[in-house]
Amino acid sequence: MANFLKLNKSYLGPEVLSNGSFEEYGPDLVINGDFATDSNWAVQAGSGWTISNGKASNDGGNGNLTQASILEVGKVYLITITISDYVSGGIQVSAGAGPRGTVTANGTYTFIQTAQSNSSFYVVSSVFVGSVESVSVQESGAVELVDNGQFIAVADGTDVTTLSQWTFSSLSSSDIESNTLECIASGPNQFAFLSVPTVVGTEYRFKVDSVTGDLADDSIRISGAGAVDVTSGSGELVFTATSSTTSIQFYAGDSLSTAQTNYTGISLQATNQFAYGYLRPSTGGNRGGSSSVFDLPSKAVTFFATAVAREAINANNSTSANQEYLVKFDVAAIVGSAPLVWYNGTTYVFIKLQVGENEFRYKSGSDGQIIFGIQAQDSSQVGSSITLNSISLQEVVNQPKLIGVDNVSMVSAPTDSTVVINNGLTDGADTLTITYAGASASSRVQMRNFFQDSIVRLANSNNTAEVLEITPPVLITDIVAS
Repeated sequence: MANFLKLNKSYLGPEVLSNGSFEEYGPDLVINGDFATDSNWAVQAGSGWTISNGKASNDGGNGNLTQASILEVGKVYLITITISDYVSGGIQVSAGAGPRGTVTANGTYTFIQTAQSNSSFYVVSSVFVGSVESVSVQESGAVELVDNGQFIAVADGTDVTTLSQWTFSSLSSSDIESNTLECIASGPNQFAFLSVPTVVGTEYRFKVDSVTGDLADDSIRISGAGAVDVTSGSGELVFTATSSTTSIQFYAGDSLSTAQTNYTGISLQATNQFAYGYLRPSTGGNRGGSSSVFDLPSKAVTFFATAVAREAINANNSTSANQEYLVKFDVAAIVGSAPLVWYNGTTYVFIKLQVGENEFRYKSGSDGQIIFGIQAQDSSQVGSSITLNSISLQEVVNQPKLIGVDNVSMVSAPTDSTVVINNGLTDGADTLTITYAGASASSRVQMRNFFQDSIVRLANSNNTAEVLEITPPVLITDIVAS
């Protein structure tokens, strides 16, 4: 019986992170969105919908095409729909029971919607005559900060101050009618008061989709930002929060009018919206993330060390407990000396990175959360930043492998962390390359001598069944010998 080296061959499992390249939108959630077959879509009885020849067509009915349980209530989605053969009527798309985007002509259209009430996606015919060629729904990383700014499922006549985040109204009437806030003033300077949590120093975009009635350039006022001009029938303002709570005042007309103004579709989102697959962490504590910026056009994320504290983001994934993982970072830029901080499932560890490819291994703890960012450890590291192009996380799986050593002719060590063993065949095809995650010795000479001495001991052993076991962390990149 021959003598053997027993090595635990390491191979990498599938990617754990859902969006390691920081894409803005996730994969298409709709199945059969090109209507290649008549499957996957639930067709409401009597709705007029038929699916054939790569299209969903309608002859003027009213009703739904539905895909159930593909959305998550509260998340934001990009909806894309292509219409052809248009004759009359309209098509509406809806994420859950939320607001509906309407199409009344041929072409490709996009809508951003927050899923409301349920997890189904709807394509709705309103006496529509024409065809839908394709439809897709992709998750966004945007986070809507206004609770139900579309007033979905709010009964007509409801006083807005009874709803979440609406804390005060001096108006003679501030009721919800047909998913719209109606502000009626009996005198000057009367308004309804919306209070929204924000992060100081973070940039936000406020939007209101439709404003009707008495319009003025100061009908909406945002604390620390000024007035929103709605004279065009809608309004939008980008501002930087100056407080942990931002107050928004909705007037009837302007501050001097006795008037009525109606507001439909109220939204507040951070402009540095996160890529899909990541959670916007709560402020404070160990997991801030308030200064982290996703640069979505270039698909990168930058962490800024604005204080002696941790700035991190949470991936919307998790790892298994007590499992070895390989993490790879593609680093675009580094400013200063603050290290990257990584949560290994038990504690936070610090990693010094370099521009380019970086990797390290760790064993996960009981907490499977994936959290990473930057942490200034003292005042000298404040102002540092790290920009990542991508991140990869894969499980490391170890599989035992026996390697015969009787014919070993040479052991070399091209680097401090790599050893090459040659079994002596003339074609050189039976080489074994072993790469350590971290160098096991202070020099490549020591690495070579360790293996060489072990192999010689085995070859000279009287006990031919003796096995020398080499344990991880090793990555065997080539095994030809058996």
